[in-house]
Amino acid sequence: MKMIWKFICIFAFATVAFAQSPSVDAPAPREHRGSYFSVNWGLSYLSSELKSSDFGYHSGFGGKTLDGRYEKQEHYGLNNEQDEFSAWGFPSIDLRFGKSIENFVAVYFSFGGGLFKGEGSRRKQDYSVTRTIVDNVLEKEDKQLVGVMDETFDSYGFYYSMGLGITVYPFKDPTSPLNGIFLGIGGGLDVSMARDDVYAEDYCTVGGIFTRYELGKDWWVSDTWSIGVGVSFSKMVYSFENEGEKTDHHALSLFFRLTRG
Repeated sequence: MKMIWKFICIFAFATVAFAQSPSVDAPAPREHRGSYFSVNWGLSYLSSELKSSDFGYHSGFGGKTLDGRYEKQEHYGLNNEQDEFSAWGFPSIDLRFGKSIENFVAVYFSFGGGLFKGEGSRRKQDYSVTRTIVDNVLEKEDKQLVGVMDETFDSYGFYYSMGLGITVYPFKDPTSPLNGIFLGIGGGLDVSMARDDVYAEDYCTVGGIFTRYELGKDWWVSDTWSIGVGVSFSKMVYSFENEGEKTDHHALSLFFRLTRG
């Protein structure tokens, strides 16, 4: 945990230094040039899923049969678990620092987070598995369901992210009604953690690499500042999962934003 916070501090310092470095392009009224700063806040819907499977060895015995083959019986306990968390969050916030270039593109570092309140579920299935192995060849497997737990409960959760992104402003003409439309793509690291209100236990914690796509429009309110609205969709494309786990995570956001540069 200390290493993670150390990395975040270094990353934040580098971001501020980059944002405050001299600009190649001279700032111009109502153009995207020079230092770039943006803060997004709005309403988000988050969904996470964690599936795990524990297939542990319990006991076994074997010996030679009358025809000289070696037969072995193995008994296992198989535990499957599926945790889900879906929730709404307001406000979810994303801070961005970077550079605007040629009144066309902004390149930035981003830091985001939010508090979410919603519903969680947990489903557990326990199986008893018996395998018959003859001369190291599996000949028979018998799997029987011995227990099921299925429950739903109120939950709250946290979401954190940091990464890199690009925002493109394709319409430069200030007299065009399309001026201010922006397209964006980004990615980085994110973590989602949930906690149930029944047992006060953490569950459905997922983390990995995400991608984000966004679309929106800005309106200039001064020579350097603009306000805007937009929508974004992010999805985990690579998860830091343990062996026997499968994860899924995505978020949809409607946001307002204030931008300089």
